[in-house]
Amino acid sequence: MIQKKSLIYVAGPDLFLPDWPERAAQATALCAEHGLTAILPVPAVPLIGPGVTEPSDAEVADRVFQACREAVRKVDGVIANLSPFRGSEPDSGRVVECVLAHTLGIPVIGYTCGKGPVLDFGTDAEGRVLAEDGGWIEQFGLSHNVMLHGVCLAIVEDSREAVSMMADLLGKRDIAE
Repeated sequence: MIQKKSLIYVAGPDLFLPDWPERAAQATALCAEHGLTAILPVPAVPLIGPGVTEPSDAEVADRVFQACREAVRKVDGVIANLSPFRGSEPDSGRVVECVLAHTLGIPVIGYTCGKGPVLDFGTDAEGRVLAEDGGWIEQFGLSHNVMLHGVCLAIVEDSREAVSMMADLLGKRDIAE
């Protein structure tokens, strides 16, 4: 019996970086090493055109949103780069994709590129740990917000571990079905 390869949506802010084609190739190869097929949010080419190198409109933005949403709906799992992007938090688009997948019952495993900076800027009079903007930081010992941890089955420190975990998870799921 030939077993179908599991489709994995590779979510992350990597597509906004100049080396996106190389990153996409690495993610695709890593998934293939584990018997998974990577589904990318956009083609693995340098991005140019409307909304990227030139202004665009809400209609084009909506097409991008719809395409990513439909891609998430068709996969067996999501692996998400939750490293800080444009600040101290993960890319908001990736968080939306994670929540969508979770809502659809699709497993999500997040990863970071290392632990990231400690954002402790002191404490207030009640003992809350403060962030740079004066808001307080949850003290659950988690790498990300408690809600994002609730959406992800795990958040690990690198993409290789995330892909391996997803392959194991989906392999076990195939056996149980």
